[in-house]
Amino acid sequence: MSDGIVFSDEVNHALKMAYQTPDIVAARAEVISGLVLQKGQRILDIGSGPGLLVRDIADSIGKSGSVLGVDLADNMLESASTLCADLSNVSFEKGDAMSLPCQDNSFDAVVSTQVYEYVPDLNAALVEFARVLKPGGRGVIVDTDWAFPYWNAVDFDVRDLIVDAWKAHCPQESVPLRLAGAIKASGLALNQTKVVPITNTSYDETNFSYWLSKIIGAFITGQPNINESDIKDWLKGLETLHNKGEYLFCINRYLFEISKPAC
Repeated sequence: MSDGIVFSDEVNHALKMAYQTPDIVAARAEVISGLVLQKGQRILDIGSGPGLLVRDIADSIGKSGSVLGVDLADNMLESASTLCADLSNVSFEKGDAMSLPCQDNSFDAVVSTQVYEYVPDLNAALVEFARVLKPGGRGVIVDTDWAFPYWNAVDFDVRDLIVDAWKAHCPQESVPLRLAGAIKASGLALNQTKVVPITNTSYDETNFSYWLSKIIGAFITGQPNINESDIKDWLKGLETLHNKGEYLFCINRYLFEISKPAC
């Protein structure tokens, strides 16, 4: 996977907080629903991050099942291992979505959320997804179209500068537009595509966009066309809009439900 985002302690903290907001808790519930999990299944989470989805999956499949989380970031793996330390049916391993450390046809279900915008080759990554999924197994992929965030601002020129700079965090822009083709090219069947929107009308720690703004600020700091004052002005402007009751953020995530044809 691409290392476009450096998972510093600051970014790691913001991600963990973002993943615990009601916005993302609800999105994880959509993922669990799409996987149609059963007791005793073996599940793979590609890009498992801080381990929150892995924990939810473990609850659904019971002690007779098992979950493997794969991630490239050491501090994410550490956080996830700590979160799931009490679960004997959960394990984590360092690994790349482009070359999964797993045998062919070894999982009843495979899931990947917010990962494929970082891979160098979308089609090759989907071939790996298909390789490790058992015939007859199910999969879920969730990705955001970062090209189209809808974000109010005090200064729209600064906002556009910030959003444009943020696009550099992922080599695969507008992944949802291309995922259907990549899924089918890998030999998988696309069963359903759903929109999972996130809309915030306040700027505070309970909302996804609050933590997203912190992650963006950390990522774009030091870019040649970005001044530190631009970031400060943008963040201050979001607080100003919140205080005036004019804050609005909306972005669409897209959930793809997949199956692998039985032999």
